[in-house]
Amino acid sequence: MLSRSLNQLHQNPQYHGFYMEERGPQINHLSFADDIIIFTSGRRQSLKLIMHTLATYERTSGQLINKTKSHFFLHSNAFRTTCDRIRKYTGFQQKEAPISYLGCPLFFGRSKNIFFSDIINKVVNKITGWQSKMLSYGGKATLVKYVLQSLPIHILSAITPPSTIIMQIQ
Repeated sequence: MLSRSLNQLHQNPQYHGFYMEERGPQINHLSFADDIIIFTSGRRQSLKLIMHTLATYERTSGQLINKTKSHFFLHSNAFRTTCDRIRKYTGFQQKEAPISYLGCPLFFGRSKNIFFSDIINKVVNKITGWQSKMLSYGGKATLVKYVLQSLPIHILSAITPPSTIIMQIQ
């Protein structure tokens, strides 16, 4: 229902979406289960239309948008007035890069080591938890083979990390 309503915004002449490039497709949103990323130009009227769509969704579905968990993300070259306008119309706070969506860091430009800190932390936390257990060499090998190898697979299939990150994981 929400996805369909957001897609219908493209038919409204007052709505200005987000373009990757001038002749490219207009990207509106990405959604999976209850996580959603909405792309917009940041123009006043577009923000009003998006917030109206979200309010309509809240009324009809009975589900509320959690504004404390909702954020917006801008390019570092964006004007301060754009940031202020988005904050005013949405009530959301700005978040700096990298942001995470479905466990993957989202960023633009070259990947940096800090973007993969969550992967490193997960691996370190798993190993630290195992150290307190009396495991045989075979038990440790099995845990590494099946548990640690499965952690970063979906992230690493989408993003090529710097070689230093690969060495840290190994």
